[in-house]
Amino acid sequence: MVSLVAGKMNLYKVELDRGDKVELRNSLRSEIERLKEENLEYEGKLEGYRENVEDFEDIYEELALEYSRNSRLLGYEIVQGEGIILTMSDGEAKDSEVPGSMESWLRIIHNEDMLKLLNELNLHGAETIEINGQRVTETSEIFCSGAFISINGEKLPAPFVLKVVGDRERLDPYITNEYNQIANLEHRGIEISVEKRPIMTLDDSIEEIYPLYLEELNE
Repeated sequence: MVSLVAGKMNLYKVELDRGDKVELRNSLRSEIERLKEENLEYEGKLEGYRENVEDFEDIYEELALEYSRNSRLLGYEIVQGEGIILTMSDGEAKDSEVPGSMESWLRIIHNEDMLKLLNELNLHGAETIEINGQRVTETSEIFCSGAFISINGEKLPAPFVLKVVGDRERLDPYITNEYNQIANLEHRGIEISVEKRPIMTLDDSIEEIYPLYLEELNE
């Protein structure tokens, strides 16, 4: 009887071990399925991160290119390119000239003369212009200051050397046109020489502008 009980006890013990194994197997299968699902979730997140990183790199590269382009146009950086060089000097005074007369006024380069010339150059392919080392931008002032022309707060004496980088296919026909500002100034006695350049360098003469008073519009 003891042996029978013992046999039952042994049998029960074996069946209990099998039950544990089945339960363990089912538990492991559930854990594997859960890990598979978790792995898929992480793979999805990783792919999203990769796409965002690629998008960020593309956006960053685009912004860097835009910043560099704007810096060149705004005069923050040295630039190179093809274009023309205009050298302008006041005309020679005649022996019969009366100081302060119209004849005297016409042979001298004034700020309005420079402004008209710059406008025409911009209309005919100029991308950036430098006058005596000063880059001309939308914030540049140009006005007479005695015998000088003031640009970017700098008093510049004649002769005025204009380096113009831009589209030669448009600039070249312009400088040979007999009805432009260049021809008008030459007719007044102002001396102008023109030189075509396949490549030249313009200085970075403008300090970066950090707006203090501009505010974003909140709609």
